[in-house]
Amino acid sequence: MAKPGDIIPRAAAPLRTLVSVMAVMCFLAVLAVGAMLLINRAVAQWASGLSSEVTVQVPQLSTRDMDADLQALTKVLEQTKGVKAVTILDRAAGEKLVAPWIGEDGLDLLPIPRLIRVVVDDKVQPDFVALEKDLQTAVTTARLDTHRRWESELRRMASTLTLLSSLVLVLISISAVAMVIFASRAVLEANRNVVEVLHIAGADDGFIAGEINRRFIATGFLAGVIGLAGGLLTFLALGYWGVTENNGVASAARGLFFLPQEGDWRSLSWFLLVPMVATVLALITSRLTLKRML
Repeated sequence: MAKPGDIIPRAAAPLRTLVSVMAVMCFLAVLAVGAMLLINRAVAQWASGLSSEVTVQVPQLSTRDMDADLQALTKVLEQTKGVKAVTILDRAAGEKLVAPWIGEDGLDLLPIPRLIRVVVDDKVQPDFVALEKDLQTAVTTARLDTHRRWESELRRMASTLTLLSSLVLVLISISAVAMVIFASRAVLEANRNVVEVLHIAGADDGFIAGEINRRFIATGFLAGVIGLAGGLLTFLALGYWGVTENNGVASAARGLFFLPQEGDWRSLSWFLLVPMVATVLALITSRLTLKRML
């Protein structure tokens, strides 16, 4: 039973439909926002790992002494400013890298290059152009891999996926506006007799619009909260799934949303915008529609 003064009952069918549809829209919006944050966080983590290390490759040639070449390169690296640590990887490490591509059979017969893992300072990185020249001066066959190409590809992928997520958000917003317009008209048509009685009783359009707008504000906020809760529960499940699964995306979701490794909760503020935007969207759209029909 509606309380005295309720022009539109809470249990009105058009409002229930609007809550359901807007809750789904808000849920999808939360997923889209989460996807953007998740992609950016995952790419930032992967790019950070790539930028903090470089690799020196030394081909195996019968005409050269591999041990002597490795020692010469290590000496150059240790004397380079910005290099924090140098580790010579054994042949088995190189075999593990190529095994997924060509299989394990016959690897011992292939001239797999030896690798040197170099950890660089993120704040003061070495001059890689000069470093590569110094390495090739010491060993002419040495090659320096800075992983810059992979980092660039990762960031390009992140930009593309972020753009797609933004377009999804735009489409969700347009759909939500259309639904609020139809719901507003349906609510007014269903309660036209009540509005006419209020007009006869002396109520002006401002009072009627205010009462109806309050109902739509509550409706938009409720739908936003439901959608937000559903989206966060989805990411919560993904985050806890990542605790037991060795999955990069799941680990990023865990660190981004519910188990932040560095106490960074600022990303959660983006999700709080969803119910706020849903409320404002319902208010503005219903008010404009209401003014045209009154």
